[in-house]
Amino acid sequence: MTSDTSARPGAAYLREKRPDVPWTDTFVQGADGADIRLRIYEPVDCPSVTLVWAHGGSWTRGSVDGWHEACTALASLGTARIVSVGYRLAPRWLHPTAVMDIAAATLWARKSYSHPILIGGDSAGGTLAAGAALWFRDNGLPLEGQVLAYPPLDPECTAASYHESRSFPPRSLLLDAWGEYAGSDKELRGRLYLSPLHAAKLTGLCPVSLLVGTTDPVRDDVEQFAVRLKEASVPVDLAVSPVVAHGQFLDGSPANPVHRWIQTRLSLPNSQPTTTDGETR
Repeated sequence: MTSDTSARPGAAYLREKRPDVPWTDTFVQGADGADIRLRIYEPVDCPSVTLVWAHGGSWTRGSVDGWHEACTALASLGTARIVSVGYRLAPRWLHPTAVMDIAAATLWARKSYSHPILIGGDSAGGTLAAGAALWFRDNGLPLEGQVLAYPPLDPECTAASYHESRSFPPRSLLLDAWGEYAGSDKELRGRLYLSPLHAAKLTGLCPVSLLVGTTDPVRDDVEQFAVRLKEASVPVDLAVSPVVAHGQFLDGSPANPVHRWIQTRLSLPNSQPTTTDGETR
């Protein structure tokens, strides 16, 4: 199957500027037997890695269709096969359903492809991917890396950046989103894999690459997560960029800095220290 014509403004221009990427839809079974939709983008050149991607949308919105143009643009860079996951959404499906759907998709990818497998996501999808990586660690399963773009990581949104930033998304929106995703039950909120930032133990995780914008409200979350990972001796690199905005993954333009950053991180460093200037030393 080849991607359909998009009705979004400028889509024709974007198609002229990048090669078409063949894609197919398939379904895998989740942990509870439910069907999970996957969309697989296969670059013409043999990819060196498979990247399982969880879309954003505050855990309540988003889909493989809504992220189609962006995933096509990312796949057109030619570095990776992209497996976009149609995980189940809140509030109908509370945590940890979405995390386990991402884990099921990643298990399927490991069985289906011989290339290194990485997991990643943008915004809420990055939070889910990080939770799934914890699940992989706890179950003794291999995973080559995480690529996380501006993930919200604190259900209480307590950090200073939430109060100081005037950029999207506002703290009130994120608090509502966490409530819809995690529910109000304290036991549910205390379950594993809800907030990787507050996980009891981070040791043993696969390498992590983090990206966040300079004025993003979730910046402090991401920086604190990087510090905790480094303290746990997890290989981590952090880029804080003035040209990255929350939600920018959805920009399908060839020059999208989020896509270009992902492309560079698909070959993960082994032991590079964390920085906050977008550079890796």
